[in-house]
Amino acid sequence: MLIGRHNNILPMLYGALPHVSAHDAYAVLQRNHMPYVAWPQLPQRHFFERSIVQASWGLPGVILDEAQRRVYVMRDVALAALPAYTIAFLRQTTGLTAEWTRSEAAGLLHLLDGIADVAGDCGLKGQLLGPISLAAQLTDEHQQPLVADPVLFEGVVIHCCLRARLQAEALMRTNRPALVCIEEPFADVMRSPFMTIDRDELLVALARVLLAVPCARGLTIRCGNPLGDFGSLPLDLLMITHWDNVLMRDSDFAVLVSCINNCVDIGLGVVPVSGTTAEDITSTNLVVYAIIERFLQAGLSPEQLRSHLVLAPAFSLGQSAIAEAEAVVALTCACAAALDARLVDLIASTTISDLKE
Repeated sequence: MLIGRHNNILPMLYGALPHVSAHDAYAVLQRNHMPYVAWPQLPQRHFFERSIVQASWGLPGVILDEAQRRVYVMRDVALAALPAYTIAFLRQTTGLTAEWTRSEAAGLLHLLDGIADVAGDCGLKGQLLGPISLAAQLTDEHQQPLVADPVLFEGVVIHCCLRARLQAEALMRTNRPALVCIEEPFADVMRSPFMTIDRDELLVALARVLLAVPCARGLTIRCGNPLGDFGSLPLDLLMITHWDNVLMRDSDFAVLVSCINNCVDIGLGVVPVSGTTAEDITSTNLVVYAIIERFLQAGLSPEQLRSHLVLAPAFSLGQSAIAEAEAVVALTCACAAALDARLVDLIASTTISDLKE
């Protein structure tokens, strides 16, 4: 579960920031207190810090073509190496090629090196592209996606299990509460008529990666995906990016209500990223208040919402301008505080009403 079963709305970031140095990105996080400090991915610093590179780093047969900015897998090399790689995974062998390094995760290593500077009550958040989205984007040398090949897809799943576990263990060695979010921005490929792997098999693969995480587990998906596919996964947090009330069907909202009733936190990716201004706190709050009202109408209490809601930007900040990204971080914290105050007022008014009765 998340920090101490929190009793207030948590602001949270997905991870990526547009800065070119880990020091500058980390300084932004220090200026804006968040219960979980997300390790800053730095896609503007180097090609290696793109999410697809970070996730596939160390996968047998992977080729990182920096000049062409392309990532792909040599099919024969991968197929030959996967049996030994699988055995190493099952034996939990250390020193594998899946270890995180400063080359592709400068922000993570900077955070871990400077853990003494992180406020004592803060947890640490990691993130990793999930097996479905990684295999949908990653191709072999013939530009065939790995998700189209069951054997290579299995290799991707094992690799994601390793990367996720090793990242979680690195965070946990700090003796801070740790959270690792598996990101599936391309989860919609599960319903593609061209998909050769059964949807249930894809969900099982995702569950395997989540279960490989020995700390709190999160899943990040885009609004519009049918949430019934994901509500039964082993989660502590379900983050919904690009939140859109129009796309949030009643059946999907029912899944979120069920998640909260089962002590799974829900992340609302609603804070605007483009053209952020000081006035956006009012408009964002109105959007969030409408969501809150929908939850209340579904039978949840203000106390439940305070303990199970997380507020986040609409999407990743990695491609934003630096000034804009920093404004969004501050806005996310401000909106979370305003929403929390609103719920405190609702709880107080309900208590007073009960006393009068």
